[in-house]
Amino acid sequence: MRAVSAVLALAAVLASGSTLAGCSTGSGQTADADAASRSSARAPDDPIPPVRTPKDLAAIQPCLLLTPAQLEADRIDQPGRPRDVLGNTGCEWSDTAHTREFAVFVDLGNDVLRNVYSQRDTIPVLEVTQVAGQPAIRTKDDVHGASCYFRVAAADAQTLIVRFTALRQNREDPCGPAKSFAETVIGNLPPLKG
Repeated sequence: MRAVSAVLALAAVLASGSTLAGCSTGSGQTADADAASRSSARAPDDPIPPVRTPKDLAAIQPCLLLTPAQLEADRIDQPGRPRDVLGNTGCEWSDTAHTREFAVFVDLGNDVLRNVYSQRDTIPVLEVTQVAGQPAIRTKDDVHGASCYFRVAAADAQTLIVRFTALRQNREDPCGPAKSFAETVIGNLPPLKG
């Protein structure tokens, strides 16, 4: 029985692509290169990729993240209203007919995507995805709910949080507009310098 357990444990290690410490892989790699290779691999329970093209989310005030023409394209005809939620600055927009509402919040200094992902068992809808080439998580608090959230890593410890809520009776799917809005905002951000 011990032999079977040892074989299963070894099979699990080999299936995960890991090599045993101190064993040669026969590829001629040095121990340092092998260690670097392992450290750059993501753990199976951490599917969030690194930010490859950092953007400076702190460079623009939240209510100025979109141009008037971009807001009009999203059928928003009311000026943005500054918001603050738990110390995160943001902005909220809606239309005169009160059928749709967008909100953005800027979180600086936290690893929001991993924090949200760690709560995946308590969130009805959660998908690791990308928005404009940046790592993102899409969530809904209710499978059939009228709101959809995208949390997008603009840079390490710089996260854009977008919420779209369909307010009319025959509601549209909220995740399409939320993603489009997030893509527009990310497209407007300057590269992160330094």
